[in-house]
Order: sequence, then C-alpha cells, then structure tokens
Amino acid sequence: MVARMIHTIRTGIFSMGFFFMVGMGTVLASNGGGLNEPNPVSGHSISVEGITPADVLARVQLLRDTLELIRFEMGKPATSQSDAIVTNVHAHEAYFQALTLFHKADRLALELTGSTGIPPEPIPLSTLAPLHIWKIVNASYLRILAIKEELGLKEIVSERPEESSTSLTETGRAIVQANRQLNLLQARHFPPSDVSQQVLLASQYATRLLVRFPQSSIPSETVPYERGKQPADVFFRLVECYAVLEKIAQQSNVPVLHLDLPSAQKAGKSRRLDPSDVYDLATLLVSDLAYLHAQLKSADSPKPIPYQGRTFPSHVYQQATALLHQLKALEQLVATDPDWISR
Repeated sequence: MVARMIHTIRTGIFSMGFFFMVGMGTVLASNGGGLNEPNPVSGHSISVEGITPADVLARVQLLRDTLELIRFEMGKPATSQSDAIVTNVHAHEAYFQALTLFHKADRLALELTGSTGIPPEPIPLSTLAPLHIWKIVNASYLRILAIKEELGLKEIVSERPEESSTSLTETGRAIVQANRQLNLLQARHFPPSDVSQQVLLASQYATRLLVRFPQSSIPSETVPYERGKQPADVFFRLVECYAVLEKIAQQSNVPVLHLDLPSAQKAGKSRRLDPSDVYDLATLLVSDLAYLHAQLKSADSPKPIPYQGRTFPSHVYQQATALLHQLKALEQLVATDPDWISR
C-alpha cells in the first residue's frame, strides 16, 4: 500500500506539457514566502516580460549550490561534469527538463522530510516563456530548501546573477546536471518502469503523428523480446530514436535541439548508466514529440500511461525499438510531404 501511494505521488509528465502531482497531504516547502519567492537576484519582475534565461540559470545554480550542502551532509558522491551533448535548446525542452527536476527534487524531499510539494500550474507548450521554466525551477528549489531546513543546515547560500547573454542551452545543461546529482542522492532510484512510461508516452505521440497521413501504415509487427539488456542498451536505442526525430523536425521546419550523436554515444560509454539517465533522455523525446503534436490542428492528446508494474530494461528496449520503427516510418512520410503540419 505504501509503495502504491508513493508511486501515485511521483507519477509524472503527461500530454501537451501538462502534468499533475497527487499527494498524501501536501506541504509547501518555502523560506517563509510563497511559490514565487525569493525574488530574482537580477531584480527583474516575475512576469513573462521580466524573466530571462539568465534568471532561470541563476535559480538553477542556487538550487545546485544548496543541493551541494545536502550532498555533503549525506556523504554522497558528487556527479561529474557531463559532456555538452546538446545545443540549440528551446523553451519546451528546458521546460520538460525542469519538470523532471521538480519530480526528482520532490521525490528526494519525500524521502528525507516526509512531505510533498505543489508545483506551479501547468502551461500549454504554445505559450511557454522563460517565466514558466523559472517557476518550475523555483518550485524545485523550494523542495531542496525544505530538505536543507529539515537537516538543520545553517549555511547561507546566495543567488548570483548570470550574464544577460545566457542562453536556454546553458540553462538546459545546468538543469540536466542538477538532475544527475539528484539521481545520486535518492535512496530509491528510478526503476525501468518509470522509463517505460515515458517511452510508451512517446510512442503514443508518434502514433498520433502517423495517423495524420492518409497513406499512413503504422508499424504493427511485434518487436522480439531480447533478454539481458542493460540500461545503456536502452539509452543508445533512444539516441537512435532522437536522431530520426531531429530529421523529422527539420523536414517539418519545427525547432528542436541538436543532439550530438558521437558525443552522446561517448558519454554513454564513458560512465555507468542507470534508469535515471535513460529516463532523462526519454523525457527529452517526449518533449519534442509533444511539441510536434502541439503544432497540429485539432489533435487529441494521448492519455496518461498507467504504471507498468514489474519491468526490466529488456522490456523498455523492446518498446524503444518499436518507437524507432514508428519514427522511421514517420520520417519517410514527412519526406514526401514536408508541409504536413500546416494542413
């Protein structure tokens, strides 16, 4: 029963950039203020016009500095600096990574304080701005602050301003680093079932994109199950998926980030990968498929993916392979009709 309740609390990201959090009695983690405090160190107003990528990065770094105190107190290892494998990050991609950040910060807070938090209201992907990313990051920071207070850590951590030229790519990379550090602090790591939910959600989006083509033939063959797969195998299969998705987006004139394939493969081979790393990449796929889907007219959003129960990396690899087949079929169709989104 307790495991099921905890699973309900951690249930994550769903269609069109919307998500929900359900708790056993929620507690807002704050330092005496509300969800929009503390104010940005830049002095900018907390508004669509005021908040910039530099404000988002400053808040991410404040979270990371506070998280470092907690990491030291817990005696956990520090994450290594990851290679820069992505460029040209856009708002929707940074937003989904920020959602993952809240998801992980709230989960760690549940483990260490027994409380869950309430994130800001969801926002449609079509209206995203740095403000909305800042709010999710700030909600994540408040969860980390709750842990700091619970542990009785008295050190003062101050926010530092970032360069006004800060890009969303720099911000997105910092969020990924914070996510990787959170992975190392959690007592209960992300299981393959969490990754499976994201891969299946990506597959649902791919299905909805495929049916926009009258001549569409959605791949229906059963992908064979291969035993003994590791998280790294799933990671590399999802890298293949993203390579195809990037081509689809380029053909469709829809902006998505660039994933440097050699760097991604090198990063995957140079360090031990666990389901949390694979989850982050699966979430990236979902973010761009959701963004493609959001460009369509009168498109029905996928339904939330239920908890998958006992799942091994081999199951997720099978699902990721099916997704790859879908994306390759979609790539062929888009190549013959690059204006498909505007129809």
